[in-house]
Amino acid sequence: MNLKLQPVEREIWQDFLKGTTQGSLFHRWEWQDVIEAGFGVQVNRLGLFDQDGVLRGLLPLMERKMSLLKLAGSSLSGTATPHSGPLGSITLAEVLPALEVYAKEKHLDYLEIRLQDLQERDVLEQNGYTVEELLTLDLHIPKDQEALWNGLEVRCRNAVRKAEKSGVEVLEPTTLEEWLEPYYELSCGVYRRQEKEPPFTKKYFTALWQNLYSNGDLLVLLARYEGKIIAGQIFPRDRNVGYYLDGVSDREYNKVAPNNLLQWEYLKRAGDLGIQLYDMVGANIPSIAKFKKSFGSTERSYLYGYRNRSLAARIGRTVYAKRGQTIKKFLKRS
Repeated sequence: MNLKLQPVEREIWQDFLKGTTQGSLFHRWEWQDVIEAGFGVQVNRLGLFDQDGVLRGLLPLMERKMSLLKLAGSSLSGTATPHSGPLGSITLAEVLPALEVYAKEKHLDYLEIRLQDLQERDVLEQNGYTVEELLTLDLHIPKDQEALWNGLEVRCRNAVRKAEKSGVEVLEPTTLEEWLEPYYELSCGVYRRQEKEPPFTKKYFTALWQNLYSNGDLLVLLARYEGKIIAGQIFPRDRNVGYYLDGVSDREYNKVAPNNLLQWEYLKRAGDLGIQLYDMVGANIPSIAKFKKSFGSTERSYLYGYRNRSLAARIGRTVYAKRGQTIKKFLKRS
């Protein structure tokens, strides 16, 4: 089947999503709004049309300029979107040639794609993509809370008990004003210690809240100890799948284990909300993976593929891999 990529309107996009069980939070129109507001990228909501003009699928494609390069991806690195890609009654083998035509027309230097289906690796490689397997951690939520508790490792259960006995309180904000400032302050502190720029801005957190909270698709939890907010975590959802999007804490209070308590409180709420699968989003940093595994989650691989469409992109990717943090700081100042 020969496919063509063309922009589609919101109503058509939404109707197509309603008619399929495919896709995730990261295919939703609202999520693309969050990405545009929070990261300054342009998201093209593209329909995949056959030769008769029938809409066969959707592809959210993020675009950003970096110096003279035009980068695009579904999803694109640095946009807090772990996977995306095409959906619909089409195959990846049909989509990638259409994407290449689109990339040529738009003079794109570089393409990325993240997919959950490991079986698509050969198709990506046959179309000129370099492919890697990345890891996330999944936790299937049992209906029985006792089974959920027993699924935690002993060290994790002990940390939750310690937090409770120490008097750590868990708060669930119902307005943006209740959590934005303390959460952002904690976020800046986390990355300041690493001599890095925070990846998320207040504008991003605001967009998350405005686009997802009113539909019941966003939960923010804060930990308070002796009257001070010492940690926070953010959990969006789509249908029966929940995600761990971000977490911050003041390491001075790690001794009272607020992060363990926040995760446990989320897990209890997740069951009540009908969430069956909890994607903890990312397992490629060993220390963070160890923490996430302590809740009983298991590793799952997904695909990350990239394609340099110009010599400049090939050189640029090599330089960025070595000097990424320096480049980010320079771009922020400019």
